[in-house]
Parts: sequence; C-alpha cells; structure tokens
Amino acid sequence: MENKTFEQLLKELEAIVSSLESGNLSLEESVTKYQEGMAISLECKKRLDEAKEVVVKKVTDSGEENFN
Repeated sequence: MENKTFEQLLKELEAIVSSLESGNLSLEESVTKYQEGMAISLECKKRLDEAKEVVVKKVTDSGEENFN
C-alpha cells in the first residue's frame, strides 16, 4: 500500500465499496472486502492527516492565524 498514491488507494476503496453495495458477494467475500476497505481507509486517513500537518505548519510559519 505504501508505494501507491493516495488517488490509487481511493480508487481501490471506491471499487471495494461498489462491490460491497452490489450485493453479489458471499458473506465471507464481503467480510474480506470490508477488512481490505478498512485498511485502505485508515491509510488514506493517515496520509490526509500528514498532509494537513504540513499545511498547518506552513501556514503557521508564514504568520497566518485562525487556520482550522
């Protein structure tokens, strides 16, 4: 997962959601897809949090205030 871009991970997550929503998977397949989706979701959140930290630091270093 580490050598994939955020956008690639997001597309994988969208594909997983689509397959889960289709209703064509067995229970076991659904659980496996759900677990894969959660792992990807956590990786995406981690990357977004890291990007936010970079932006907040740059804004703070530049003297901007009231950045949320």
